[in-house]
Amino acid sequence: MKPGSVHRRTRVITATAGLVVVMMYAVVALLQILVWNPEAAVPGLTAAEVWREVGEANQGPPNAFVVAVIAAGPVLGLVFLLVFALTDADVWAVVSAYLALLLLGIAGYFVASFGPGMGLADTYGISGGDGAYGGAALGAVSLLAMLALLAIFTGGVIRGRRARRASVVV
Repeated sequence: MKPGSVHRRTRVITATAGLVVVMMYAVVALLQILVWNPEAAVPGLTAAEVWREVGEANQGPPNAFVVAVIAAGPVLGLVFLLVFALTDADVWAVVSAYLALLLLGIAGYFVASFGPGMGLADTYGISGGDGAYGGAALGAVSLLAMLALLAIFTGGVIRGRRARRASVVV
């Protein structure tokens, strides 16, 4: 086995795990926007019934834009996987890239859910905000990703300072 192949395998496994987590985040976001939130907003109706009524009220039910915005995360995650498989990036760069995608996921969720939320609000005279807990779960994941990124960056700064001090002492 070549010396660099262990590091490459670690990068690819880490990137694959990151891609899976980003894809799970995207699935939860889509379910929250398309199913859970409308059913929580209008109890007693299925999501399909809610979106049909939103369409009949000319309030624009969700369209391909919602899916495209949410799909951006997994597409970028796949690009990252390919890049990290082909380069000699440090494993912490791999972890940081996927944490950044999870952090930015909340912005994508907001953009994707804004139109459907407004459609619900205008059709049913409600707030249009999250009525189900999926949005809060996505926010919690993004917050944890931000905290993890801060920890990684802080650790890098501390390691860099220690390395500089060690090189000056020698």
